[in-house]
Amino acid sequence: MRRFFLLPALLLLVVGSVILSQSSVKNPHGELRWDCQDCHTTESWSQMRDSLKFDHAATGYHLVGAHAVAQCIGCHKEPVFSHVGTSCVDCHTDHHNGQLGLDCQHCHAPRDWQNRQSALDLHAAKGFTLAGAHAVADCESCHRGHSRQEYAGTPIDCYSCHSQDYAATEEPDHADAQFSLQCQECHSAASAGWRYAEFNHSASFPLTGGHQRVACKSCHPTGYVGTPSDCYSCHNAEFAATVEPDHETGGFTHDCALCHTTTAWQPAYYDHSATAFPLTGAHTLTACVACHAAQYAGTPTDCFACHQTDYDGTTEPDHQLAQFDQICVTCHTTSSWHPSSFDHASTGFALTGAHVVAACNACHATGFVGTPNTCYACHQIAFEGTTNPNHVQQGFSQDCTTCHNTTAWLPSTFNHAATAFPLTGQHLTASCVACHATGYSGTPTLCFACHQTAYDATTTPNHLAAGFPNTCQTCHSTTGWTPANWDHDTQYFPINSGTHAAAWNACADCHVNPLSYAVFECTTCHQHNKTDMDAKHIAVNNYQYLSTACYECHPQGRH
Repeated sequence: MRRFFLLPALLLLVVGSVILSQSSVKNPHGELRWDCQDCHTTESWSQMRDSLKFDHAATGYHLVGAHAVAQCIGCHKEPVFSHVGTSCVDCHTDHHNGQLGLDCQHCHAPRDWQNRQSALDLHAAKGFTLAGAHAVADCESCHRGHSRQEYAGTPIDCYSCHSQDYAATEEPDHADAQFSLQCQECHSAASAGWRYAEFNHSASFPLTGGHQRVACKSCHPTGYVGTPSDCYSCHNAEFAATVEPDHETGGFTHDCALCHTTTAWQPAYYDHSATAFPLTGAHTLTACVACHAAQYAGTPTDCFACHQTDYDGTTEPDHQLAQFDQICVTCHTTSSWHPSSFDHASTGFALTGAHVVAACNACHATGFVGTPNTCYACHQIAFEGTTNPNHVQQGFSQDCTTCHNTTAWLPSTFNHAATAFPLTGQHLTASCVACHATGYSGTPTLCFACHQTAYDATTTPNHLAAGFPNTCQTCHSTTGWTPANWDHDTQYFPINSGTHAAAWNACADCHVNPLSYAVFECTTCHQHNKTDMDAKHIAVNNYQYLSTACYECHPQGRH
């Protein structure tokens, strides 16, 4: 291993145990300021380090692009590293013979010799921008100098390079048609090649649809001058061959654009809306001859002219028997003859509910004129057959809408809230005759009138024996006769809260006299000894060993 040591007045090179003076060792690379081991190894002088510690950028010449992977000897032909040029022409032969100067990097870059971008920029600056195929063409393709490239005086018009392409083109034949030599009228350097040309046909006859894909000779068989622009000139064969509809027999105009487009001869479309009869619904799919069987002029526009067979064949309702008018659009649409829809609301009797799906004859059995619009006229049988309640016996009004609607005769509903007795609770589901057993007039509204049986049968407490009032709503609600609710806690004594909540089972536990609930006993349940109670209450004024006296001091159940 070699190391440099700075000694007084002498720089020595130490190799193993041998010390040599630097003056006796000649450096083949000339004067360097880098250590040898930055590049060499101790195994062999010719064996280099991997990788080199030497940084070429420190010399002031950065290695970029292809230079970064080049062999050192590719540029350093001599061992003395400083004996090397730094300009491009020092290493690279000028194939342009000085015509473009010595500033190679104006077109080329260290990445590789073929730097197209710089060449493109230079070409643009010279007034001939390279695009499309020109951008990737070899320089000598245009700058033809055989042994050397010639750049000065190269023509910039297309024909100078593409005369052979011009002469060889047959579709269309440029030479025969005496096309202009201004190639750029149809061709573009930005396209993929000579064969991808585009003529601005829109200046004379814009090409659209199928015209964009046909060969030029299809329309220009005899030349490109004086070509007619009307459709019939090219499409007279299709015009004559069309039989649906027959253009020749029908005397159709030769203005094909009225029905056809440039997309194709078929399918065709005629703007019927431009006539007095726009096509809608099924008419848009109907064959022309279905309406124009004889001719296209003077075809009637009224529905009956085409649909008389449908009119005569309809039996539900029978149009002929009912002498319906022949204005079919009153009920029918262009979608189809069936289903049809008559706007019954226009008669003053709008159809709703089950009326919507009812057959016409169900109401118009005798005809469509003078049909009554009252419910009873059609529903008399239902009115007379109803027994719950019996409409006939009870003399019900024949205004069926009071209880029924058009959805169905049953179920029906009477707005009892409109009376003085709105229905709530179980009254909502009770049958009418449950309250109106004798009729619907003068029916009492008192609970006792309907619930006397329940009143008489109640034994705990016994309403009848105790002489309870007939105002049932004091304890009962319309939800049900039981359970009942008597507000004993608020009005008298709390038996549903506190210590009494679970201390009784029946009213008779405290009310020992079933004929009078004003009588109650506290001592029956509270097993107090009178002697003890007397002693405990000796200081209490007006003390008595009586239940009524207990209640005077203990109204809230405090013990």
